[in-house]
Amino acid sequence: MTATAPNIPLPYFPFVSIVIPVYNGRKTIQTCLEAILQQEYPREQYEVIVVDNNSSDGTPDLVQKYPVKLVYEKEIQGPHAATNTGVKEAKGEILVFTDSDCVPEPDWLRRLIAPFSDDSVVGTGGRIEAYKPSTPVERFLDQMKPFKNAYQASPNFPAALITGNCAIRREDFMAAGMFNPNMYTGAEVDLSYRVQLQTGKRVIYVPEAVVYHIFSPTVKRLGRHFYIYGYSEILLGTIYKDVPGYPWTPTEQFKIMLRQVKALFTYLASFGFRVISYPFRRKVDQDYFLTPLFWFWVELNNLRGKIEGLWVTRLYRRKFWEKGVRVI
Repeated sequence: MTATAPNIPLPYFPFVSIVIPVYNGRKTIQTCLEAILQQEYPREQYEVIVVDNNSSDGTPDLVQKYPVKLVYEKEIQGPHAATNTGVKEAKGEILVFTDSDCVPEPDWLRRLIAPFSDDSVVGTGGRIEAYKPSTPVERFLDQMKPFKNAYQASPNFPAALITGNCAIRREDFMAAGMFNPNMYTGAEVDLSYRVQLQTGKRVIYVPEAVVYHIFSPTVKRLGRHFYIYGYSEILLGTIYKDVPGYPWTPTEQFKIMLRQVKALFTYLASFGFRVISYPFRRKVDQDYFLTPLFWFWVELNNLRGKIEGLWVTRLYRRKFWEKGVRVI
């Protein structure tokens, strides 16, 4: 259900709503909003809705300086609950989602919306790149490129959208039930699956619609991110394991986890080899020693997240989405 965007005439400007959840995003949201307000898209044809999720760093005061709509989500902490609140205020026929630490290119909105002139398209996902990577962790993430938008692991199962850079028809978004507010992680993938399965429509990948993600993570946050990714894989597997075509069944996931365990030893061996061979090398990359350690770190934390997910879901058996159980 995913494809590369065809050559569609660009003068197509439906009214759209850009929804941005934010929590303590004062350091990045100014750059984000300034880029969004300078889009190559008729200004009267899009609205910007910022949803503050209990920030304590003065983010709302900064946002109020811009011609955007500021709303609040105070009851439920989490980006998807906040996004739902913003959607309820939205008037656009197409919903556009990005994050407060993302900086879009000037033609981003125009490119992301163009495929919707085809009624068979229910959603689009753009490309996510690193914003001026300068630290070892940022360079590692830029090289790794973990954000694969509109990724379709199986030709028989829907593609997954990432809310850092995607758009969905509002009518179909609402009919699918919005984001699950009890899922702190994985909710955008869950929603994109539901929308496609319910409508039979497709998602388009638009590589020309680019946003730059301001990573700025520490090593600790790097591990946390991949812990959450692993956790969400198990949550999604619990929901979709019995849906025909789902690629990450429990059996397949356990095989992947075994390969990850083996990979941990490979990364340690790679680090040892680099230490031993270093005196004999004329030139090495500036992150020569750190790269295998970063790979070890993200793999280890991804495994930790999966193990935690297996416990929370009771080995894929607990239907947490039916009981209103909040997961991470």
